[in-house]
Amino acid sequence: MWGLVASNIPVLSTYLVLIRNVAQSQSTEAKRGDRREMSVAMMNDDANEQQQCPTRNNHSPLSSKDVDRKEASRSIAFRPRLLYTAIFVWNTLTVGKFTAPLLQLLSSRFSDSVIGFTFALQYGVVACLAGWGGALADAQERKSSLWGWGRLKVLTFALSLGTLAFLGHFVPEFLQGVFPNNSTVVLIWHISMRCVYAISFGIVAPCLDGLALAHLDCIGSSSADFGKERMFGALFWGLGNLSAGVCIDYYGFDSLYVLVVISTFASYVVMGIYLWGLKNDMTGAFKSHGNDGELSSNSASEYQHEDAKDSDENDEMMSNRELLFKVFKTGYGRALLFLVFTLAMGISVVDNLAFMFFDSLGASSTMDGWTVMFTVIFEIPVFYASPKLLERYGPGKLLFAAAIAYIIRVVGYTMVPAGEVYTMFIILALETLHGVTYAGSKAGGVEYIACMIPEGYEASGQGILIFVTYFSVVAGLIMAGWIQETLGARFMFRVMAAIVTVGVIVFLLAEVFYDEAHTETHSKEESEPNEKCHLMKSESCASSASAFADVETERCVPKFD
Repeated sequence: MWGLVASNIPVLSTYLVLIRNVAQSQSTEAKRGDRREMSVAMMNDDANEQQQCPTRNNHSPLSSKDVDRKEASRSIAFRPRLLYTAIFVWNTLTVGKFTAPLLQLLSSRFSDSVIGFTFALQYGVVACLAGWGGALADAQERKSSLWGWGRLKVLTFALSLGTLAFLGHFVPEFLQGVFPNNSTVVLIWHISMRCVYAISFGIVAPCLDGLALAHLDCIGSSSADFGKERMFGALFWGLGNLSAGVCIDYYGFDSLYVLVVISTFASYVVMGIYLWGLKNDMTGAFKSHGNDGELSSNSASEYQHEDAKDSDENDEMMSNRELLFKVFKTGYGRALLFLVFTLAMGISVVDNLAFMFFDSLGASSTMDGWTVMFTVIFEIPVFYASPKLLERYGPGKLLFAAAIAYIIRVVGYTMVPAGEVYTMFIILALETLHGVTYAGSKAGGVEYIACMIPEGYEASGQGILIFVTYFSVVAGLIMAGWIQETLGARFMFRVMAAIVTVGVIVFLLAEVFYDEAHTETHSKEESEPNEKCHLMKSESCASSASAFADVETERCVPKFD
């Protein structure tokens, strides 16, 4: 045990240094944006003082060092990328690609089809609870006197629950004399632990993404900038998988329990640092009911439900059903979300079952970890460039590119020979396409939902997105697990490629035949200003896969004056 901890000291040191650098870089970036404004303001103040005190000796304008000293006393909140670093390491260990091999080790009853069923059940729970989890986070946030504290409380609870559920897998090892490894009781126990973990994940995912979107809104950034925050999660997802793979090869799967505990406490520390930054923020961007009853212009919409009787319809509390109808209200939007549905089905199969296929090709756990690092190689730059990609092409084309990359990748899997020296090198090359697939689908889906959902419902909107995608995950894993066990992994990957191809065809047909008659329009009085602002704010938003769709949107939705 102590050898495991000692071996992870370099990894933990690197992790802490990266967190420090992320915090410093984001703080410096935010401060740099205010440098010129602050310098001008201080010079104006000095000029006013000089006019009011003519007998005061003249002095030269403030130097850059003086400005730096003034800035040092002005605290700026940490960006949500800080949260993604720690929580995605935790995600890697608790629900990452090593989960399937771990389950096979925990019970001999976990065949390919049973693992597929277990994951399907797990993500089914996530799909059912994601909308509720997002709504819970938003509700707690509206009750909080400190901006961000409501969602962070929910996030802390969910992380703790998920950690306890994962550690629950270790319990049967103490009862092997009573319940052997192949007993039905042990199998049911492990499946139950995955379901309890699913409750946690169904809260963590929409809560974290909703918090990030709300933070960006408060500081005046577009939801398209979400990818720049999310790419830090991708980076630490890769580092976490690589570290886990090395530890498994040297110390076995039991090392995951130690790493999960470490990552949980690291997440608590990071959330504390983030909350400390919010408390000491002096920019005035983050305000709640506790701030003298005043709300900032960026965050006021999150709390207008208190004055719903005196406000517009858009400020009234909306149910998840109303939000879901809002997302599916156009024919083009339904086609785009069908593409999201099929693509999520395919991605889930690779994320949960690929390591078993790689092991059959002769890969070690360390090599499995390296495959994830190669996925991150392209994932990070796509996330970073996502604002410009969304501005130029829109969510639709980003999702289309993600689907094409996925099809090429999994078809490539089926052509790789087993047992050759170069086998895993081909797999590593194919894994780079996952960056385009995952980052494109995530950024495109989040942007589409953000454009359709009113402000103040960020976590609820992401919960709906998870609801849609994870129901596809359930169907995909049940089907894929059975096909892999009966017909083999290669045939299963061909079926997944065919399903995603169907999603692409439906999407292209919607783009070609999209017509004003298929769009549910509203009159000027019935239309919601917030939605129209979103639709017209960027080149492509709710209907954004092509210039044709953009023109149709402008025809169908009156511009907001």
